[in-house]
Amino acid sequence: MDDKQQQQMINELEGSDRVLNGYWLTAVLIVAVFMSVFHLWVAGFGLPGIGSKTFLIFHLTLALVLIFMIFPVKRKMGQTKIPIYDIVLAAFSLYVGMFIIQHQNASSIMSGNPTGYEIFIGLALIIIVLEATRRVVGYPLVIIALIFIAYFFLGEYMPGQFYHSRGDFERFIYEITYRNNGIFGTPIYASAQFVFIFILFGALLESTGAGKMFIDLALRAFGRYKGGPAKASVVASGMMGSISGSSTANAVTTGTFTIPLMKKVGFKPHVAGGVEVAASSSGQFLPPIMGAAAFIMVELTSIPYYEIIQSAIIPAILCYIGILFMVHFEASKNGIKGMDRSELAKGRRLLMQQGYLLIPIFVLLYFLVIERVSVNNSAFYSITILLVIALFAHRFKENMGRSLLFAAILLAIAYTFHYVISLLNIGLYNLNNVINTNFFATETIRWKDPIATMVLIGIVVALIFALGQKKFKVDAAPVRYGMREILSGFELAARNSLSIVVACATAGILIGVITTSGLSTKFTRIVVGFSSDLASMVPAFMQTANTELYFALILTVFACLLLGLGLPTTATYVVLAAIVAPVLTDMGVPVIVAHLFVLYYGVLADDTPPINLPAYATAGIAKAGPVRTGVQGFKYDSAALLLPFVFTMNPTILLITDAGWLEVVWAIFTAMIGMVAFASFIQNWFITKYHWIERIIAVAVALMFIQNNYITDLIAIVAFVLLIVFQVFKKKRNPNVTAAQAS
Repeated sequence: MDDKQQQQMINELEGSDRVLNGYWLTAVLIVAVFMSVFHLWVAGFGLPGIGSKTFLIFHLTLALVLIFMIFPVKRKMGQTKIPIYDIVLAAFSLYVGMFIIQHQNASSIMSGNPTGYEIFIGLALIIIVLEATRRVVGYPLVIIALIFIAYFFLGEYMPGQFYHSRGDFERFIYEITYRNNGIFGTPIYASAQFVFIFILFGALLESTGAGKMFIDLALRAFGRYKGGPAKASVVASGMMGSISGSSTANAVTTGTFTIPLMKKVGFKPHVAGGVEVAASSSGQFLPPIMGAAAFIMVELTSIPYYEIIQSAIIPAILCYIGILFMVHFEASKNGIKGMDRSELAKGRRLLMQQGYLLIPIFVLLYFLVIERVSVNNSAFYSITILLVIALFAHRFKENMGRSLLFAAILLAIAYTFHYVISLLNIGLYNLNNVINTNFFATETIRWKDPIATMVLIGIVVALIFALGQKKFKVDAAPVRYGMREILSGFELAARNSLSIVVACATAGILIGVITTSGLSTKFTRIVVGFSSDLASMVPAFMQTANTELYFALILTVFACLLLGLGLPTTATYVVLAAIVAPVLTDMGVPVIVAHLFVLYYGVLADDTPPINLPAYATAGIAKAGPVRTGVQGFKYDSAALLLPFVFTMNPTILLITDAGWLEVVWAIFTAMIGMVAFASFIQNWFITKYHWIERIIAVAVALMFIQNNYITDLIAIVAFVLLIVFQVFKKKRNPNVTAAQAS
């Protein structure tokens, strides 16, 4: 499957089966590239003389225009051009966006008394956003939004604590469309400021062929071991998923290579597809990008980005360890071996061929973690060095002299451009008098000194790798990067962002309703009261200090799985963070713990059949049933099912307590044993097949590790060691247990 076929599969799965050509395709390319370049410019040079609210409106407007150009009103219409009604919708979306930009500071808006026409435009925006969400994301999120809107207007008819009397039509339109707690609230702000630029980084990295490099490196590291291709799939998907905002795109990109290899060594088609689903979806947990949720978490919690990824890193690694053990047990009970060493590429040659693609990731981590530079600036610098390295890596090897000349010219421009920008800013500021406007400021364009440094480092890195490839006779990277690949990356980024943009806009409607109606505090009281009632039904000898919290967490899990069914991960997290996370924080759970808890189960909801887009993607590659593949994906992800309970009861593994390093190591060690025990319980296998009593002991061990208690930890460890000893004894007595017997 080539890149074009991969992208077509992703588009169809996400609702865009409109295959354009000719000038229609060119029009989409222009809008998509403009959208990406605009966000790249803002990330690097700041807002071009416009306010942040205007930037958000531009962000949403461009996405809406692109959606009506790309996504048909319903699937399987076989359209090869944009119908007139979608052209009208795209044009009207542009008009609505421009109208709101022009009237955002009007006296009627500032005073809270919008005119009739402003109310009409606000209503039109809400309808357009919901229609765009329906086309891109599907019906579930739209239905949830409509339920919330209905609740806003029918509040006076609601019983008990759900009652409210704030259902005024004009107030609703005003709050949702013209204030900062509706469509243009926190979710869309995070989408515009942070999420898009990282989607662009991931798309450009993917356009260089980095995905294939990750797969080859993972195969080299794990391919020769038991179930090797599946383990390599987990690691490669984790690496790609950590910088990708789309689990579906990740599943297609890596699954195209890994699923056939898994089938080749003996994994059943639906199992191979399920492994890829779990590995691709779980990338949403893994820093630095965490499927874009990390940046929204920054805005919702006011916790610095560095602290969020610091807290997320250990649970994310534990989650992947859980998936790896699930794969290992699957391979063990089915006798699946690894690949022959001769089938694997040499690690050194791989790194020499494409290892330079790791440099931008290290640069990103350096600016984010060490320098603590702003998120969008860090991504901009990483994109700068990525483009420079990718453009020159091939060219230095092909024609050293000419490429060095071009590199010197680029470097000279980069180091002198801040003088040019000063002159440009003076000219733009003076232009205000000519055209009678105040649009341009004295610093409309803001130069960043690290840009020139990134250009220099990129050139040096590309030169070093080109010389190394010549010396060691290593082929150049399979992708010769040029303008076509850059434009492809820009277009891919805009396409990949659309589901997140409209999901965040619709989530803004939900948050607006929750805030305006006062639902958030009422929902908290309802859940806390229900948890208290359930806890009172537990016999006294079984109760602990955390009994009520346990019930609240269990209710939260069901809420996450239900609300997240069929939604993109980012939308799921925004909805859960607005509705569910406050319940946990009001019960004394630290803010970062509550938000990571709902994120984990929100991502798990994305793996839940029957609405599971990554499963449809991998099922098509594996030639298996999508529902059966989705069930396997949920199964492999469920190794980490108890992990959020573990870090809620013992936040030490999130590195947010004052615990010493020995306590941290102990917490990580016990959590890992618990996950291994739970994975073996699910697979009904450890060293050999479990007896039903052994299986009960395995799940009991896993559950005991949830309690933050040294006594229960020691009891669980002793029980687990005895379980291992008995399994070894059974294996010696009966070494030929087959997969059929184990199933």
